[in-house]
Amino acid sequence: MTRRWFGLLAALIGALALAACGGGGGGQEAAATTGPLPAAGEILSRVVDRVATVKSFHFRLEHENGLSPIPLDLKLRTAEGDVEVPGRIQAKLDAEAGGALMRVEVIGIEDKAWMTNPFSDEWQELPKGTTISAIFDPAGGIQAVARSLQDVSVNGVENVGGSDTYLLEGKVDSGVLKAAAPIAEPGLTVTVKLWVDVEDYSIRQVRLEGPFAPGEPANIVRILHLSKFDEPVSIKPPV
Repeated sequence: MTRRWFGLLAALIGALALAACGGGGGGQEAAATTGPLPAAGEILSRVVDRVATVKSFHFRLEHENGLSPIPLDLKLRTAEGDVEVPGRIQAKLDAEAGGALMRVEVIGIEDKAWMTNPFSDEWQELPKGTTISAIFDPAGGIQAVARSLQDVSVNGVENVGGSDTYLLEGKVDSGVLKAAAPIAEPGLTVTVKLWVDVEDYSIRQVRLEGPFAPGEPANIVRILHLSKFDEPVSIKPPV
């Protein structure tokens, strides 16, 4: 995935940015397990290997207790779309401008990006040098989190979207998340929860608790849901 992508969906995971719901996670159910859980280091090693092989995925980013700033003086509520590795993303965004809800679509292909005008719905190419990373790079965020997670514990098995997952909890320095969100600055501690598929070690959900940059709400939470790994995706320029 391109390491630059346009302005921030402010996180995620990866998200890596770039997840789940408060505390343990809305709608998730504990799954029965037998025997001891794998060590956190073993799971993370397999997650990093899996992330390196993913060719495409679907994502949905949500916020709790805050919004993420993105270009054109918008504040992002949600984003949902598809990623094609390397360097292609298409998504629909719900954002606020002056208290009003705006819905736009974005497409990013390598170093070019397009966005629909929120008033006319017509596609327009963004200025040269403005890439999708300015909004969000979920693949970059996920890789950064998986490689940099500290103080990790494995806290059981939960069912997410019909798949049994290991629940991992840890922390990262906010500077790590710059791979997903350009606004991220080092020096803040972000609590991370990862839900990792017990079968193929795909990350199914990521929860990022805490600000990425000064001025964000102390209780802001970004939640990234991931699915449809390696399913066919075709992302093309809109014009």
